[in-house]
Amino acid sequence: MSVDMTVIMAPKWDSREPACSTAYICQRLRSLGRTVQYLDYNIELYDLCRRLGMGDLWTDPVYHQGWVKGAFHFLAAFLDIDRIQGDVVGFSVTATNRDMSLLLARMVRERFPRKKIVFGGYALYYHTDLYGVSPGAVDAICMGEGEHTLRDVLDRDFKNLEEVPGLYLPDGDGWRLTVPRPLIQNLDEIAWPTFEEVDLGLYDVPDLPLMGSRGCIGRCVFCNDRHRTPGYRTRSASHQVDELQFLKERYGTQFFIYNDPLMNGSVKVLEEKADEILRRGLSVDYGGNLMAHRGMKPELFQKLRRSGLTVAIVGLESGCNETLGGMNKYHTEESAAEFLRNCHDAGMRVEINIIVGFPTETEEHFQATIRFIERNRNSIDCVVSVATFHVAYSDLWKRRGEFGIEMEDHGHTAEWRTRDGRNTLDIRLDRLNRFQSRMRELGLSLDRSDRAVEQKCPDVSGRFLKTYLDSLGEEGKLSAEERNRAPFIGRDIQGRLRRAALAKALGKVGVLDQAVWMKRTLARVLRGTGSGTQ
Repeated sequence: MSVDMTVIMAPKWDSREPACSTAYICQRLRSLGRTVQYLDYNIELYDLCRRLGMGDLWTDPVYHQGWVKGAFHFLAAFLDIDRIQGDVVGFSVTATNRDMSLLLARMVRERFPRKKIVFGGYALYYHTDLYGVSPGAVDAICMGEGEHTLRDVLDRDFKNLEEVPGLYLPDGDGWRLTVPRPLIQNLDEIAWPTFEEVDLGLYDVPDLPLMGSRGCIGRCVFCNDRHRTPGYRTRSASHQVDELQFLKERYGTQFFIYNDPLMNGSVKVLEEKADEILRRGLSVDYGGNLMAHRGMKPELFQKLRRSGLTVAIVGLESGCNETLGGMNKYHTEESAAEFLRNCHDAGMRVEINIIVGFPTETEEHFQATIRFIERNRNSIDCVVSVATFHVAYSDLWKRRGEFGIEMEDHGHTAEWRTRDGRNTLDIRLDRLNRFQSRMRELGLSLDRSDRAVEQKCPDVSGRFLKTYLDSLGEEGKLSAEERNRAPFIGRDIQGRLRRAALAKALGKVGVLDQAVWMKRTLARVLRGTGSGTQ
């Protein structure tokens, strides 16, 4: 059976809830009369690993760099690319699944040389993001919003793509952009996701992700989101509530998390949405990112809470006015404290984000942030994210000289220093550790910390394959289909070992000894399934 397009989410993506971006693409294609197949390889592989007792490969930050740097290539053997039905194959690329997406694209190219492969996603926007993406493995890359771009690509049957705005096309060994595509202005014309392509039962929580708006009204100097999606656009209140009501009735979902960069970019629409939820008597809970907006009256917080706004994630970043001014944040210490208090008094769970080590931050500024949190402890439930400052493409990137920032060409965004030596990675990591320690003392659990800290990923290939081998002899861990695929998986991994692809990906000292062990293990796997070895 052939379909117009297969959309793939490669590992690693979230294990808690499905991706919103791919759900938008799938529904957009369906609304245009296209047939679409969605292969959620990420959650399928997570489900297998979870049953084997290794779900922490997704949930423990220590493995983050392993996904980024390709330490889990051996897991590709457990992904059945023969299921791909689309003549066009699209990959949604994130920072953590980029390497696996590239590997799978090469596998698809080798197995199905006539299929067209398209990449897109947040991790592929600037021309510098395309480094390492070979035109031999990928035919085109969507820049930014993909709903209209993919429509045009399919309408043209993948021909004359030079005329399609918003596409990177092969140019020798590199890529060239056709022309930028104007952003979608009327978001109500884009069908919202129905998630019918997703097996929601495989995810850890029964929540669903939504997007009510795109872009941001803030002008933070460190943010590159507003360069990727300049301006602010919002769906109408009624359009958003129609979506909530549909998903609530279809799936019985109670909590919805909004992935908007800013949920209160339009206070007017946010209040209209609350009014409409209350008018319909719709029982839902929702949450998302909020700026400490000075234009929200105390009584509005109460109304929002009655409508179901239960979780407020506030981009505080700092509790020091000097640092906030350098960041060009909208709020001050005083207005942020009032905003947090209004959220708390309305009965919302208040979670904050913090950035440690902004270029102008001194030790005293850092201590001021800790004192701010201590003073406002009763209004805060959790520091949900803390990170050292990263220098990525942004207004600040263009002003590196003004901020005295020095870094190596193509260096990691975390590995920079100021010219005067007063702000280095070691100093930032020390502040991060002291901040985490103090937050634990205050009872503010840290769910996520700076992933740049965990540079070394433990090797798990041997442990995983041994666990997989043992599971073949146990009832209940693997399905009959999975057990039947064991010989094919074994031959796939053996082939990778023969080509030294796995050894190169792992990049480990002593990998030859490991490869010998894995071959012996796989030989046992194949003998145990009655298939023998090659």
